[in-house]
Amino acid sequence: MGILLLILFVLSEAVFGGWLAISAKNYPIAFICGPIVIWMAFRFTQRETASGIFILSAIAIWGTLHGFGPFLGETENQSLLVLQSWTAVLTITAMALSAGMAERRRAEEALQQQNAAVETANRTKDHFLAMLSHELRTPLTPVISALEALEIEPAQTREVKSALAMIRRNVELETQLIDDLLDFTRIAKDKLQLRFAPVDAHAAISDVVEMCRAEAESKKLQVHLNLRANTHYVAADAAKFQQIIWNLLKNATKFTPEDGEIAISSSNPSPEVLTITVRDTGIGMESEVMQRIFDPFEQGNRSFERRFGGLGLGLAISKSLAQAHGGTLTAQSDGRNRGSTFLLSMQTISPTEGLDVPAKTTGERSRQGLRILLVDDHEDTCTALEKLLVRRGHLVAATHNMRSAMEAAVRNQFDLLISDIALPDGNGMELMMQMRAISKIPGIAISGFGNNGDIEKSLQAGFAEHLIKPVKLDALEAAIERAIATGVASN
Repeated sequence: MGILLLILFVLSEAVFGGWLAISAKNYPIAFICGPIVIWMAFRFTQRETASGIFILSAIAIWGTLHGFGPFLGETENQSLLVLQSWTAVLTITAMALSAGMAERRRAEEALQQQNAAVETANRTKDHFLAMLSHELRTPLTPVISALEALEIEPAQTREVKSALAMIRRNVELETQLIDDLLDFTRIAKDKLQLRFAPVDAHAAISDVVEMCRAEAESKKLQVHLNLRANTHYVAADAAKFQQIIWNLLKNATKFTPEDGEIAISSSNPSPEVLTITVRDTGIGMESEVMQRIFDPFEQGNRSFERRFGGLGLGLAISKSLAQAHGGTLTAQSDGRNRGSTFLLSMQTISPTEGLDVPAKTTGERSRQGLRILLVDDHEDTCTALEKLLVRRGHLVAATHNMRSAMEAAVRNQFDLLISDIALPDGNGMELMMQMRAISKIPGIAISGFGNNGDIEKSLQAGFAEHLIKPVKLDALEAAIERAIATGVASN
């Protein structure tokens, strides 16, 4: 600001101060002051702009009265009148621009404050969702563990098997609702990370059908497979691709009444395109519903929400995942009660394209009983996991905080650490790093926090695996084998 005022002062003196001979002649050199004043209006506030105009006006009046400047007329009054007209035009222009720029700056400042508030709200929401996920997942782990223990008990009656199947369905539904909410949040914030590899779409579809078969049979639905595509390998994240198919099949199962039919087929409209079709004989959709069926939290109408439940995120997530894979997901229906058809199209690849996966090795110790240090502050989870691991022939020392875990590690030698991340006197990552300082023990993190950042932090801390609660026994056993194999390879 000081430099601009100095430049304006020098130019004003050059024009009106008589420094130059040209200033005594009636040439329109006064206009060289205009750009400086306009720049001040753009750059600074109205007060600073008015100060610059005041300095210019004072010098201009003094110079005009002393016979200098371009506004000299036949009389002194005539000269001052022309000067004041020029000053008025310049002042109105500059102050109007300055007012407009001030308003723009206020709007930008308000927008920045709103953006900051939105970012703060988003961080608060993300933290809340992470904590909600953790708190909802943690109680489900002992339920799953107890359920798996009961399912292997011999001599179960049909009623008991039916009750256990009902419990499993509802626990898995609860888990899926949590996963859908977190997946939607990651997609909305563009934080979804995909690991692409060649995927056999036919194998993935068959696996999903097997996973959903019990639910379909409970509703007496006939599921037909017609996988006739000749080229059926795609570049995809295997888990997320399976999630797309799972969501489509669950949607068809959910909205198809008893004794209905679901048909899943594949075809190659062209050799480089694979189209997967999921067709049902369910409630169908009107044209206006079809336009918003992929919107988040959309289920058609309120009566469907009350009748079928759910969050209405499955199709929105599936469409976003399809787009993230470079594919498309569309819906078709002939109207109410005339069924629906969903078509997923993706580019095909060669089965070996980009495939370079080393053969997996399994350490010999993973086949034998392991000495496991189990750490979890949720007593029911700790007790349930301990029982399952002991039944598998492992020796388990269960603790509930970092201090007791470190004391146990000093007294005994363990083959594996299985630890929760959130502990009352620290966290599992600190525990893992301290354990790694003592020995090269491999570790498995179990947590209700399942964002990509949480998993990354666990792996950086030294954990070989990060399992998201509720932890299923088969997933835990597979993670144990991988962790022990990794530990053997590193040693």
